[in-house]
Amino acid sequence: MKEDIVVKGIVLSLAPQSEYNKRVQILSDKLGKITAFAQGAAKQSSHLIGKLRPMTAAEFSLSKGRSAYNIRGVRLIDPFYELSQGLDSSLYGMYFLEMAAYFGQEGMVESEAKSMLNLLFVSLSALRQKALSPMLIRAVYELRLLVIEGEYTASPEGGEGFRELWKRTIASPLSKLYEPSAYTDEKACEAFIREALDMSKRLCGHEFRSLKLL
Repeated sequence: MKEDIVVKGIVLSLAPQSEYNKRVQILSDKLGKITAFAQGAAKQSSHLIGKLRPMTAAEFSLSKGRSAYNIRGVRLIDPFYELSQGLDSSLYGMYFLEMAAYFGQEGMVESEAKSMLNLLFVSLSALRQKALSPMLIRAVYELRLLVIEGEYTASPEGGEGFRELWKRTIASPLSKLYEPSAYTDEKACEAFIREALDMSKRLCGHEFRSLKLL
């Protein structure tokens, strides 16, 4: 019998698959974006009840099927319950998931998959902390996601504060990406948000459903 594959990941989406089963899309650290099936997850007796909500960060034990993975176990890391309690935080969180699903691919280079997963995790954490505005967090997230993809402007024109904020977002360790002390210049932040979101829109060229609600 093959051993289970253990990955860390965040649930991007969840959908019914027959009466009791669930189809789960996960951004993982080792396999990139994958589809996995949770057998019997809709049953009240299932050990997976409450562990497969979108935005949930967890460690997943998987077995490889013919065309997809099967979820055999889940160990919660952070369910991000608080984000579902507010309309804005919930919508921004779902938008972040949708962007990750768009850019993520199965079989990604592991270092790229880990970077994308860690970026999503710290961005959801920043939304929960509420120390920065959701729009600013969104702009930082989108620019850094484009950096992972290798499609971004390294040095846009603008004022000194704006340029420093831009360079910081590109190069900062993820653990320091959302430090509130780095975003005290309101004019620089406003310029940063405009430029980052405009660049993301131009380079991405995809219409996200959750963005319409925002």
